[in-house]
Amino acid sequence: MGINEGLSVSQVQDTDKIALALSGGGSRAMAFHLGCLRALHDLGVLQRVSTITAVSGGSVLAGLYCSYPGDFEAFEARAQELLREGFAKPALRRALTSLDGVKALAYLCALVAERSTSFIWRIGQRILGKWTPGERWPNSVPFLRKVSRTTIMRNVFSKTFHGSLLKNLRQDRPQLIVIACELRAKAAFYYTRDQLHCWRYGSASSEGVELADAVVASAAYPAFLPALDQRLVFTKRNEEKAHRITLTDGGVYDNLGLVPLWPDRDFPESLPVPKHDWIIACRAGYSLEVTEPASMWGARMGASFESVFARAQNLAMKRLFDLKEMGKLKGFMLPYLGQDDSKLKFTSHDMVTAESTAGYATNFNAMDTEWIERLVRRGEQIVHAQFNEHWQSFEPSSPVSSCS
Repeated sequence: MGINEGLSVSQVQDTDKIALALSGGGSRAMAFHLGCLRALHDLGVLQRVSTITAVSGGSVLAGLYCSYPGDFEAFEARAQELLREGFAKPALRRALTSLDGVKALAYLCALVAERSTSFIWRIGQRILGKWTPGERWPNSVPFLRKVSRTTIMRNVFSKTFHGSLLKNLRQDRPQLIVIACELRAKAAFYYTRDQLHCWRYGSASSEGVELADAVVASAAYPAFLPALDQRLVFTKRNEEKAHRITLTDGGVYDNLGLVPLWPDRDFPESLPVPKHDWIIACRAGYSLEVTEPASMWGARMGASFESVFARAQNLAMKRLFDLKEMGKLKGFMLPYLGQDDSKLKFTSHDMVTAESTAGYATNFNAMDTEWIERLVRRGEQIVHAQFNEHWQSFEPSSPVSSCS
């Protein structure tokens, strides 16, 4: 199964809907996806996209695209500036020079003390045969962790997006769906212009919710950033109820951002998303490498996580092929950072190879100019190569916006 198979855009109609999914992957994903967006814009495809789903690093870029004023060139210049600056150092600087850092440390100390006490209490209750499950203490922390490293990063993103609210996302850009993972329900949590949604709880209002809130929830990689701890009022089946939610990186649930776009997704309590005829799924990851034996506990856990994570993404990609074969999708495109270049029919003499872009870490550190250019160019070139092979008869038409 070739990564670049699956499209015959000679059949694209003016009324067909095109969706774009941007995967996670920190700043690496931002740079690679920026190249993909540049190529799609130059080819007139991006102007036809009606929905963008985004995860983690992909959500930073998608959020910028759907909120930043000005034309595509202004957006691209700002995105490259952000890549050079990074988000890790500004967050660290804020933690060390503002009250946020002190508050985060205080909440952490309180949490450690409370959880230690509750652990001892639960052991005693179990010994006495009096322990009962439920959301009350000692099973649940009695207070919200309102300040943490994650909320500090959220404030950095808020500055990046100039405090833009979800309600104020550009109407002339695609509908944006930012994906996080709700840990209590083990389910997807979606942020859109109009609502916040989790099928377990229902829908909550997006009134007053910043784009930064959505992006940091989607990008809170659990190994380094605490989950967001919040209480929201949801409406489900015409009933209102407050729920405590804990949100972490959307890649834990769906790193490719494809779940909301499945055409056979008819569960009545899901987030309502229009059906799309074509999907462009940009994946900013690498294929797995053979590594040293996983002898120690940490190495075993890391290798196990990578195996499950890669398998889940590969199954999602295979499902695109299956849906097209069943006639539920007209076609798709899979720009993939780890693409096997030998399977590309159209390549240029200055092609940025998979080997030259391998090994960049998943983080939000500042990226040097050489890496930015390399990753952006690879995304751009892969999209052009797949377009030339599968989209030759595509004719740009009037943009399809989320409000049309």
